[in-house]
Amino acid sequence: MHDLFAVSLQKQILSSIDFLKSKVYSEKTVKTYTGIWNHLLKYADDNDITVCSSELITQFAHFRYGIEDIFQPKTVSEKYYARFLLCLYDLSVENLWIIHRTYKLSKTFKTKPFTLAYDSYTSWLSTKNLKQKSILLKQQNIKNFLYFAENEQITNISELSQSTIQKYLETKSGLSNSTKSNIIITLREFFRCPEIARMLEVDLSMNLRVINNGRYEHIPSTYSADEIKQILEAIDRSTIEGKKDYAIILLAVDAGLRVSDIINLRLQDIKWDCNTIEIIQQKTGEFLMLSMTDALKWALLDYLMNGRPKDIAVNHVFLRSIAPYCPYISAGHYYKRLNKYFELADINRDGKHHGMHTFRHSLAARLMGDNVPITVISEALGHKYANVTMQYIRIDIEKLRLAALEVPFND
Repeated sequence: MHDLFAVSLQKQILSSIDFLKSKVYSEKTVKTYTGIWNHLLKYADDNDITVCSSELITQFAHFRYGIEDIFQPKTVSEKYYARFLLCLYDLSVENLWIIHRTYKLSKTFKTKPFTLAYDSYTSWLSTKNLKQKSILLKQQNIKNFLYFAENEQITNISELSQSTIQKYLETKSGLSNSTKSNIIITLREFFRCPEIARMLEVDLSMNLRVINNGRYEHIPSTYSADEIKQILEAIDRSTIEGKKDYAIILLAVDAGLRVSDIINLRLQDIKWDCNTIEIIQQKTGEFLMLSMTDALKWALLDYLMNGRPKDIAVNHVFLRSIAPYCPYISAGHYYKRLNKYFELADINRDGKHHGMHTFRHSLAARLMGDNVPITVISEALGHKYANVTMQYIRIDIEKLRLAALEVPFND
């Protein structure tokens, strides 16, 4: 599977909607497809992705629906959402329309050498201390590359060349530089895997350099202290939903928590006696301890005492306000609520992202504006390395010089 056309995702979706209508699907069905595809479009826009690809739908399916492998969904719910996304992928990339989709067998390689190479790589990956999500994405990247090579009539790993790699990367031209960098890094790891390296006549990893991974090409969207104050003041804290929304947004504004960590925040993570929040970060698996501001502490107390459903045997802090009283499984609800407050506060969002993550960027920018050292900002955001933090903010050279300390950098 590989991307054939560098047509914009929005055009791909519009074309796919027209296709559905041409097949005389009901208005309700078309509306359902359109709704899910529009969520995908927003996710792609937030992540600077412009075309449909296996990488995009894999990442989105995991982000929004918790699907580990969209090409092999397990539950009825996973298969339901996977169908909508795979239909768009099939129409946009493969120019196919599969009416009755089955998931009994995953796609296999045509040649035994590719199967052996892929199995060797996955075995080698299992020896690394990686999160399952990272392993799955790396495996999918290598599958896509090997499928491409097979379509190029290559039958053995030893026949791979720099030309093959270049042609494959050209099919990824519509992806963000960050996504392309991850693909390049995975390919480099693949060619350096001992078993794979022995199959090659030359070291194909040598010229796979990430010159610009896109981390500095975009100015992150941020909002001023006044704008954030307006958003918070737009929340009606006399209601149950308002109490919950206020606490959630303050966790992003004051503590800089990622939305995934807010979703998974547990009651026992709040250390009232120490005035801290202590979690294992969902994205990195690293421990993070944050001090609570007075405003955040009282917002959490107000929600827990006066907003959260009572006598519920669930440890998650934030629950649905109506039955079933369960945790949220994706960020979709949070984004919808936040957008409501952006509108109520009449905040100008033209040309700017306006998801929960912008509050992490805004916090980093405010701290930098207060001449807080990069290392301190990194610690506050739960970053292991300072250069990751520098991706979050538009760094003024003079301010960087003022804030400079001896800091660890990852290479």
